Amino acid sequence: MEMASRASLEQEIYLRSLTGYLVGQKLLEGYRKVAVITYPDRVCSALAAALVTSYVARNNYREGAAAVFVYEDGKVEEMGRRVVEYNPDAVYISYGGEQKLSHVTQITEKTLQALAKSGYRGAMVIHVRVWLATKQLTQLSEEVRRYLASLKEVKLFTADLPNRKLIFHRVKFEDGIKLEKLGDVAITEEHAKLLTISLPPPETG
Repeated sequence: MEMASRASLEQEIYLRSLTGYLVGQKLLEGYRKVAVITYPDRVCSALAAALVTSYVARNNYREGAAAVFVYEDGKVEEMGRRVVEYNPDAVYISYGGEQKLSHVTQITEKTLQALAKSGYRGAMVIHVRVWLATKQLTQLSEEVRRYLASLKEVKLFTADLPNRKLIFHRVKFEDGIKLEKLGDVAITEEHAKLLTISLPPPETG
């Protein structure tokens, strides 16, 4: 893998299964239609599949409850239009599996520009690696940060590994970028260990 990680591919995929299970249940709770945008690598796709499965299992098994869209260079604006045509009330950006954090920042910028151009105004949910890659969104352009601030809400999760928890947040754009805690969930020791060897430091990439 390109991204700094001490985890094997098998561990990375299993980790995304565990994380996707909790995020699909907790962070996507309450949304009626969810669009997941994933990068076409093995690890990002594993997370996308896991969180959609978990979301659907929470009494959301019905036609059109979720849809997956795949990032492709040269077709980002088309993807943005397709997402808006699907008309979700939440978009989840699932980037960061096997890519350098610098690349994650670039494709996140392009994705958000495309969604803005297509007129998406619902909720945005971002993966923790997008949060790390963009240095808490500060590496995104001012235009894109203004777009995020204009949305219904922006949510994400972070990991508190010493206390073995995933923490769910809403992003506030008043007086800078801050996090408002929405809740947390305990994770197993196994899950915490996998996150420890997988998550890159914020300055990597």
